[in-house]
Amino acid sequence: MDGVGSTVLFGVVMFLLLGMAVGIQIWRTRRAPLGKVVSILSSIRYNQKLCANFSYHRSVGRMKAKAWEKHRDRVTFLPDELYDELSKLFDKVAEINENIDAAIKHQSDSYMSAVDVDRLEAPLETCREQLQAWIYENMNNPAYLPKKRSLFQRW
Repeated sequence: MDGVGSTVLFGVVMFLLLGMAVGIQIWRTRRAPLGKVVSILSSIRYNQKLCANFSYHRSVGRMKAKAWEKHRDRVTFLPDELYDELSKLFDKVAEINENIDAAIKHQSDSYMSAVDVDRLEAPLETCREQLQAWIYENMNNPAYLPKKRSLFQRW
């Protein structure tokens, strides 16, 4: 190989290694307890935007609740009041998603008029504020951060 080809090959290998390192770091962060809480907060923010821009047509998307469904049993370390509020909030989100699904199933905009997203605005805001406060308080708590592994530790 000539000098240019080996330099390009070296650059590609370094780029792939860097991409893998970033991907592994993102994967570790999402698996950490703090990452689970952040994913729930992301769902709440998405739902707030959807409530603010909600149109009563069948083309509207469903509200996000998968992060809560996935991590419900894994975020029991949250304060009891916050956990209970999140549980009630995502129960309401499930009801609204059922109404949206019924409207899509019956292909009727009149079913969408029965969807009341206004009752979600206040609980979404309070849960968002409380989750953000909890994240800021525990951002540097080693119990909730991703575990750092050395090269010689077992995976």
